[in-house]
Amino acid sequence: MRDFLSGILDKLSELEFDFQYNQGIILTEYDLQCLLFHKIYELFSHDVNTFDADIKGSPLHAELKFFDDKGKLYYRPDLTIIKPENYSIIHSIAEFIIKDNKIHFKATSSKQFEFCGDSIIIELKYCRAKTGIRKIERFKADLKKIKEIKGLVERDGVTKVYGIVAIFNKTDKKSDELMDFIRSSENDDDIKVIYYTGKVKI
Repeated sequence: MRDFLSGILDKLSELEFDFQYNQGIILTEYDLQCLLFHKIYELFSHDVNTFDADIKGSPLHAELKFFDDKGKLYYRPDLTIIKPENYSIIHSIAEFIIKDNKIHFKATSSKQFEFCGDSIIIELKYCRAKTGIRKIERFKADLKKIKEIKGLVERDGVTKVYGIVAIFNKTDKKSDELMDFIRSSENDDDIKVIYYTGKVKI
């Protein structure tokens, strides 16, 4: 899964270039999410066998929910990449019973699908203010979310979670606090915090 990180980061850089060339393409955070989804779609095959071999699926998904430590569907990252063979839209993949020498999987949770295994989580933030980025609480919250998901998922000692917090700024006005925040994560190999700008002059 880590191998996809560099490709995604390349696509984010491409998106920044597009943004600087067409400075009106991003009006909202949802625009940013859709544009990145479109950009990275080509990195993956989208007809891959899921856990149920007769059903095919894609690695790339938007707003997949993760359970918190109380078993509630609490976390919802913007984009998530998972291996199709690690999810089912029919039944649970972790809970089952053996009856008449056959494995019978239990029903899915309320989200109507189940997944496990390695993943890449992408959180996107867009600042459209003319004054640029001053406060960074939202970015800290996204990083905290990824770290909490990572801590919960990796408890099995096998599964890995990687993350990207991509901060897009319409202008290139930014606080020292933001740059300090980004620098504080530079040595983290699993979670990247990266700044991008449209360089709009206001």
